[in-house]
Amino acid sequence: MEVLQESLAEAGEIPFENCTLARALADKMRSSSDELTRRWLDRISARVTMEPNRIFPTDALLDHVPLLILGIADYLENPQKVILSEIPVVAKAMELGELRFSQGFDEYEVLKEYEIFGGILFSFLSRVVDDIEEPCSRGELLACAHRLFLAVALIQQATLTHYLSLVKERLNEREQRLRGFNRALSHEMGNLIGTIAGAAEILELGAVSPEQHRIMT
Repeated sequence: MEVLQESLAEAGEIPFENCTLARALADKMRSSSDELTRRWLDRISARVTMEPNRIFPTDALLDHVPLLILGIADYLENPQKVILSEIPVVAKAMELGELRFSQGFDEYEVLKEYEIFGGILFSFLSRVVDDIEEPCSRGELLACAHRLFLAVALIQQATLTHYLSLVKERLNEREQRLRGFNRALSHEMGNLIGTIAGAAEILELGAVSPEQHRIMT
């Protein structure tokens, strides 16, 4: 995440901090956050074998998505005033990672979810940008696209990093249980081998009755 944060800092050096197009695009995104959320939910539902109300099983979790969109819009408007890594947007993204972990999503599905999310946002801005009556240079237009990409990437990274930390924690727990099982098994095997070895020595001495010999063999 540190590398991406450096990229975000560098993005703030792009000389378009007062871009009127960026402000207009951000406003469009904010006013359409509910529509964009529904579109994301529909696209995810079409990809996974899960009912839509299980993808975001509570209203609180469903409300995370508009908050993510608002955070992205704020960064799109002015990256110098917004550091996504220091605001609740990333906390919401991490909670989404925890949800996807509990639901059994794999890493590819988490990445694909954000690929869909980013695609929806890019597609939306591509549609509305021609209706915005603001002067804009080609450089400013590319700067807006760059800001959108970086904001989505940071949120994706926050989600995936937390998701992978939970995966690692579960793997460590399984490894510890496996080691405990192996130790217990080794102990039992050692006891069994010791018993067999002792019985073999007694048999070699011949100091047993025929009945004992039958049982021991």
